Amino acid sequence: MKVLKIFLISLFLFSVFSCGSDDDICLSGEATPRMKLKFKTKATGKLKTMDSIFVNVDYGSGPVSVIAAKTKTDSVFIPLRVDDALFTRIYVGLSKAAVTSEVKVNCTTKSEYVSPACGIKKNYENVSAVLEVPNPVLEVEQNQTQITDESKTHFFLLF
Repeated sequence: MKVLKIFLISLFLFSVFSCGSDDDICLSGEATPRMKLKFKTKATGKLKTMDSIFVNVDYGSGPVSVIAAKTKTDSVFIPLRVDDALFTRIYVGLSKAAVTSEVKVNCTTKSEYVSPACGIKKNYENVSAVLEVPNPVLEVEQNQTQITDESKTHFFLLF
C-alpha cells in the first residue's frame, strides 16, 4: 500500500511538472493583435483622457459590448474580426445608453502560423477607418496602416 501511495504521488508530481514547456502554453503575446485606440481633443489636437467610454463591435451577428469603462482611460484595445471579412463596424459612445458613433474599419487579413500552442495568428494590413456616423466622435485620425502588434497606437478618435 505504501509503495502504491508513493507511486501515485510521484506520477502526479511528474505530470504537473512535465506540462509546462513553451510549446504547451501561448505566453509571449503572439496571438492575434487587437487594435489600439487613443483619444484626442479635435480643437487642440492634444491627447485626451476619457472619463468613460463604451465600445460595441459588430462581429457579423450584431453589436456586442466590448468596452464598458466608467473609469478614466487614455486608450482601449479592440479585437477585430478574424473571419476574413473586409471590415469591422465599431460603435463608440460616452454612456451605455448612447453608443452612437459608428466607425467602419476596413482591412485585409493575413494568416501566420505561430506555434502549436498559439496556433494561427491574423495580422491586419491596409487598415483604414471611415467615420460613418459622427457624434460624439467627430473624426478618426489614422496612425498605422498595419496591425501586427499592440505596442503602437493605430487610430486616434477625436472628440
